[in-house]
This record gives sequence, C-alpha cells and structure tokens, in this order.
Amino acid sequence: MAESTPYDEARSRYSRQALARLVLSDRAAGLSETAGSLAVTRYDEFCGPGGRVSEAEVLLRIAERLLVVTVIYERERGTSWSDIAGHLGLTADAAEQRYSPEVDRWHAAFDTPYRLDETGRKRVPQLPNAAYDPERACRQLDLWANVKLSFEDKNAVSAGLDGPADACRPEFSGRIWRRHLEAFFNALFEYVHAAPDLPAVERGLATTDEDEPDSWYTCTLAGVAETLEVQLANAAGGQAVYVVVTGAESAVLRLRIDTLLTAFAHRL
Repeated sequence: MAESTPYDEARSRYSRQALARLVLSDRAAGLSETAGSLAVTRYDEFCGPGGRVSEAEVLLRIAERLLVVTVIYERERGTSWSDIAGHLGLTADAAEQRYSPEVDRWHAAFDTPYRLDETGRKRVPQLPNAAYDPERACRQLDLWANVKLSFEDKNAVSAGLDGPADACRPEFSGRIWRRHLEAFFNALFEYVHAAPDLPAVERGLATTDEDEPDSWYTCTLAGVAETLEVQLANAAGGQAVYVVVTGAESAVLRLRIDTLLTAFAHRL
C-alpha cells in the first residue's frame, strides 16, 4: 500500500463535485490555450500541407475529452442520464452506456488516487492533476482567468467551488527547495524593489515547523507599488521551505510569483 501524501488531506477538503468542476475548468482552460495558438497566422508559411488540419484535429480530441469530464461533473452534481442525453442527441440508455465507464473510473481513482511506478519511488496519479492537487489547480486557474480573460475577480475559478472556506484566498503557496530560498527572495526583490533581511529570515526560520502554524516566520516586503507578506516554515525534513505569499495585486506580479513557486518547487 502506497503511503499517503499531503495532497490527500488537501483533496479531502473538497467535495467530489467541486473536484470534478475543477477538472472541467482545467480542461476548458487548456482547450482555450490550444485554440488560441491556432488563431495566429504569422507562422503559416512554415506549416506543411495539412498542418493546420492536424492542429484542428487535436482541438477536436481535447474537446471530446472536455465533454467526458463535463459529463462526470454533471453526474457528480446529480444530473440524470436523461437530462444529459437530451443535450447530446442520445437516449438515456445510450448516454449511460457511452459515459458510465468514465464515471466509474473517476470514482475508482478516489480509492486509489495514485500508484507507484516500477521503481516503487515515483507516484503516478490516477486522478486528473487538477483533482489530485486542487490547491495548486485553484491557484493556477484563478491566475489564468485573471490574466487571460481580464477578470477583475482574482478568484474567478475557486470562488464558485464547494470547497474549503479559504480555498479562494488571494495567496500563493507551495514548498520550494531550501537551497533556492535566497534566489526566491532575490527575485521578489526585483519584482517589488524591497530588499529582504536574509540573515533575519534564516534566524526566524530556524525554529519553524510547517505543521505548527504558530511557529511560522513572517516578513514584509514593502515595495514601491506593492507590499508583500511572506510566511515561511521548515518542511520535508529541512530540505524544503513552505512559503505563503500574500498581498500581490497586479496580474503581472501574481504571474511572476506563481512562476517562481513553480520553478523552485520541491516535489513531494
């Protein structure tokens, strides 16, 4: 039996309906990104005969997969096969026959959310990534909507989910390798033009523990245009630091912080 992960606890805070909706949002955003690239004409001269047909066919397959996860979401919210079938031009029995195996696989993945690979060391998620790690998915999809769709709402995706009360807080969080901590803060300095006191951060971090919120260390980076609050705690046996960054208002700064957390991420 594979050991549990911190993702298991985070996932348990969401209903299955919310997780299914999050997967739907993730697939819809992916389709939007892929379709957008097909709208560009500048590089058409480098595309071989039929190349754009190939790209359109990829879009079709993504859309078909989007339809599958949408059916799963509708089933999670209690929609009948008859109601689903009415939008597909099918009978209820035909719709159930076509999509129930996918719904069954979705349910089974909650019993076994991941398996270990042949080495016994790497986890292979059986759930879609957005459902396996919903906190990261919420952060990235909120940012995607904020940047790509020009939504003023910083939580356009996460706010509508049936999830934890703090799921849509305007914050960025994650574990980064401890060896990257200085580079992480130096990058934040470049973004907000506020120099951190790194020796003070190291001293404050020494007695922290991710599992003891009262022990966390907090520092403030008061920049020219924006002020960030950074909370830190030791994680993963001292190899990593759990970081929470709040206060970013502009979409550009939020995108940069998200990129930093991704670049320096400590993978569990």
